[in-house]
Amino acid sequence: MARDTSGRTASTRRTFLKSAGVTGLAATAGCLDQLSGGQSWPSRPVEIVSPWAAGGGADRTSRAVADAAENYTDVSWNVSNQTGGSGSVGMNAAANADPDGHTIGCTAPEIALFEHLGIADLSPDDITPIMQYTEFPATLLVNENAEFSSVDDWISYGQDNTIQMANSGFGSSWHMAAAGIASEAGVQVEHISYDGAAPAMTAVANGEVDATAVGAAEAAPQVQDGQLQALGVAFSEPVDALPDVPTLADEGLDIEIGSWLAHFAPADVSDEVQQSLLETYQSVYEDEGFGEFMNNNGFIQTRRTGDELRTFLDDQYDFYGNLVDELGIEEQ
Repeated sequence: MARDTSGRTASTRRTFLKSAGVTGLAATAGCLDQLSGGQSWPSRPVEIVSPWAAGGGADRTSRAVADAAENYTDVSWNVSNQTGGSGSVGMNAAANADPDGHTIGCTAPEIALFEHLGIADLSPDDITPIMQYTEFPATLLVNENAEFSSVDDWISYGQDNTIQMANSGFGSSWHMAAAGIASEAGVQVEHISYDGAAPAMTAVANGEVDATAVGAAEAAPQVQDGQLQALGVAFSEPVDALPDVPTLADEGLDIEIGSWLAHFAPADVSDEVQQSLLETYQSVYEDEGFGEFMNNNGFIQTRRTGDELRTFLDDQYDFYGNLVDELGIEEQ
């Protein structure tokens, strides 16, 4: 499944945000090997900083971006995992790197949450957006041997017991997803933080916690292997990654929520380097191998770039500020 700027992002039953209509891609004007007024980009290997643990969606898709980008540049692309602070450690590292285009950051809704929750002094104003390339509807997951095997059973259990729900860090998009689903269901939840979606799912599979809410594409391998059960997807329709899993709306919970991923450069990157990055990322997005990876692994392709992505990030900042207030989530 691939689409450009569908506008479907995290939302709850009260629809905090209606994404603005957007069309087209930002125009790019530089060429890759001849930049005015300076050395060509890239002149050395490019590092993508993934702010969550290996094995999650940010890590896996960033590695796919790196593989594809090597087809369009003459240098190697590498991915490093710098975890902690609900993603703020890695994002800060990338945002504060030399603004020469050789350090790229991976971001998600967390960048619109950090200031609202007092996690870090980092917001969309502190980065140069390059491209959003995917979105992740949340899926509600439990252990394969859990005593609740349906949304109704999960709700009934949570009305009499406190459900321990793993997330990818306090203030993370999956913390917000879990909190939103729990609020809609009216269940009692204790949120337990891990350093990414992959360790959160492992905690459920190992029986350390009762449930989690992470991206459908991230969860698909463990659901298919039988370690986890997917009770429902917080999306408007079933998703290719988990085609047999109903939507939460079909199960009585009127909520759509999830996450997305984008790459960025430091705020002070030059216009010439930014243009070359945009051009490279557009080639990556359209790359056959990248498309096959996304499709084969159930990742929904969604493209926003340039000014369009900047507007989207600003809207997300407002949306998550409202969501934090609505759910009563307090600063750390």
